[in-house]
Amino acid sequence: MNTKVFALIAAALIVRTDAVGQTSLFEAGLQVGPSLGWLRGNEFIDSTDPLLGPAAAATLQYAFSERLGIRAGLAYQRKGMYSEVTLTDVNGTVLRMVKARNAMDYVIFPVMLRTSFGSKGKLTVGAGPYAGLLLRSRLSFGDEVNFPTQENTSDLEKWDMGISASLGGAFPLSDALALQAEVRYDKGLTNISVLPVINDGTIRTNAVCLMFGCLYRFGARS
Repeated sequence: MNTKVFALIAAALIVRTDAVGQTSLFEAGLQVGPSLGWLRGNEFIDSTDPLLGPAAAATLQYAFSERLGIRAGLAYQRKGMYSEVTLTDVNGTVLRMVKARNAMDYVIFPVMLRTSFGSKGKLTVGAGPYAGLLLRSRLSFGDEVNFPTQENTSDLEKWDMGISASLGGAFPLSDALALQAEVRYDKGLTNISVLPVINDGTIRTNAVCLMFGCLYRFGARS
């Protein structure tokens, strides 16, 4: 009886050791952090200030090899801007200057080709396209009584297409779990304005995210 027990334990240890030595096929991750978004494309937009907002993402990566993989994700991100606006009454009399806030909420679908360096702690570089679906956009002026928030979602295109680049690192907690941190830059390539823009300009998005989270490795190849 004891011999059979010891044989089973030894077999389990051999299988476990072999699994640790294999490369994981998949990495599932969760990330949250701040996002700094701003707009560009015309002489008015170019002089506005960036907007700080939240970001979150769920990702899944498939490994072609130990160093190279492809990652897809589903993310939430707030983009937009702050701008100086002059408020007037119904007669056109200037009341005051305020810093208006345009907040745009997006669901982002990024796909990145990623390469990593290192054995335990890893440095990862990635790049690829993204598509952003606009959920809601609104303008606020800091005075909800006299100048309530305005919805301007219909003034913008539903989709924002662009490219992303990332630089990050992962620190293992165990064979399957790791902490990760990442800086991601998104550059919008399409004009998101439905309406004509001053001097035949455009409105395009930019964002930088600082993301923190964890990842889980599973599935193994010999």
